[in-house]
Amino acid sequence: MKKYLLSLVAFVSLLVSCGSEHGEGNTTISGRFVGSNVDSVYLERISDNFAMPERIDGAALQDNGGFAFSLNIEEDSSPRFYRLCFPGNDRPVTLIVAPGDDIRLEAAGDIFLNYVVEGSEESALIRQFNHEYFGACDRLALIAERLNTAERYSEVEAYRAAQEAITAQVRFVGSNQGKLAALYAMRHAVAEQYIPQLDGYGITMAHYSAVLNGLKANYPDSPYIANIEREIADNETLIDVINRVELASYPDIELEDMYHAKHSLASLSGDVVLLYFWISESAMCNNINADLKALYERYHDKGFEVYHVSADADEAVWIEAVRQQKHPWISVYGGNHAEVFTLFNVDTLPKAYIIDREGNIRVAPLNIESLEREIKALL
Repeated sequence: MKKYLLSLVAFVSLLVSCGSEHGEGNTTISGRFVGSNVDSVYLERISDNFAMPERIDGAALQDNGGFAFSLNIEEDSSPRFYRLCFPGNDRPVTLIVAPGDDIRLEAAGDIFLNYVVEGSEESALIRQFNHEYFGACDRLALIAERLNTAERYSEVEAYRAAQEAITAQVRFVGSNQGKLAALYAMRHAVAEQYIPQLDGYGITMAHYSAVLNGLKANYPDSPYIANIEREIADNETLIDVINRVELASYPDIELEDMYHAKHSLASLSGDVVLLYFWISESAMCNNINADLKALYERYHDKGFEVYHVSADADEAVWIEAVRQQKHPWISVYGGNHAEVFTLFNVDTLPKAYIIDREGNIRVAPLNIESLEREIKALL
């Protein structure tokens, strides 16, 4: 986890659109930015399929920090994403603009952290999300920097800061499913760049589906609807391919249990093995653990084994969970071995694979009844 990290500003929010022309128009974006090193501002747009941005206008800030853009937008156009960019500062301010809007921004000091916006409810929601999500990401960046310089910050603190950011993101999207601001929010994955084990822990295709349904109700003519549908379809196709692929072999891993004894996955060759990735903070993981104990007791003597890999950032928390739950199988700690999760493409938690006696591996169902049927068929 101790590694040089990507800049926070490289987030995936390429969200903007529509046309502009300096001069009179039916929509205005204006404001005043003071106390920063910014001396000019550019208005950019991105195509409706989130391609690269196109600069459509620019202005030098006035002596008082003021600026203004006037746009000609067709009255029946669906709201689109715009963003304001600043030379030397790669954190743009994203806005959602509808025909006839009169949007006003003010900021003192750091524009991205301190701006306020009026005249657009959706743009105000984006500002709220930025404050919550990127505030947590900035704390995570500080912790990560101190980890890299060997100062006394723990990986547990980094993990918790990343969880805070992801929780803020999930909460925002869940509370604003019918808003375009939710589409902006769910397309970020800054925290996961720091803590790879949390990739897939927050925003899922279920959130994409919920936002899609909300946009269909509130913005039935939005061009972004087709884009979300395409992303969901592409993801479903990928999942279907992954679930159908059976591998002839698998990479071996060797991790330690709570007593620091090493256990290799390959040592279980010849048994039917459930390779299970989990985290103790997940209620779903813990519920599966309880059901899995009954399966283990029924089939262990017939050649069924479990190789249980924890993604907990805090080893002590994992040990306490193992003790309380009284795991009867091989339970090892992977929280400090991010490469293990990459090897097995662990994109969400929990995730499980089943390995047959010949060493063939495939994705295992998490439904306990379906899992039992597969185990019985392979024993």
